[in-house]
Amino acid sequence: MSLIKIRMHLPGFLNAVYETRAGLWVPLFDAVVPRHRNVLAILGTPRGKLLIPGSNIVTDAGDVFLAQRGAAETPTNAFTTWEQCSAGTPAKGANRSAFTAIGSSQLAQDGTYPKTNDDDTDNTGAGTDVRTSRASYSAASFSHAAITHAIITNTTPGASEPILTGFAWAASINKTASDTLKVFHNGTVNGV
Repeated sequence: MSLIKIRMHLPGFLNAVYETRAGLWVPLFDAVVPRHRNVLAILGTPRGKLLIPGSNIVTDAGDVFLAQRGAAETPTNAFTTWEQCSAGTPAKGANRSAFTAIGSSQLAQDGTYPKTNDDDTDNTGAGTDVRTSRASYSAASFSHAAITHAIITNTTPGASEPILTGFAWAASINKTASDTLKVFHNGTVNGV
């Protein structure tokens, strides 16, 4: 049995969130998320904020996109649009058809993103070698009782549109008309 050495309890969330040397531990969802390689949802409710972690897979098309951006080339895909989903199967070869997008959840990433070394204090996965994308849904943007997955894709996507990444939330998210939802995708550039 290995022990997780807890560095600190992160304040500001309704659920317990602990930072360890390896990453985040969210006991409510029995989830450990590696540091700087995480996907996070911050559900803002009238009672306070709830952090829901997720795990993602950058697709083959996402690998090409990141390589093209790293070489200062014009990328084949823009990958600036987020969609929340009610089902999905994250995989290297996945495209938008592997997910069930939720109506009215299509949203362009926030205007100052992507960026490195994100200064948003809600993003516990930021770092100097971490590329962060963020989308911020208002309370009025959409409501859904069972958000289980999300994707980042192209503007006005078709049914089989390429995706940068597809991911699964650690637990189903119930976003009501009173809640905001801020979502982060953090990808560490390892140089390997």
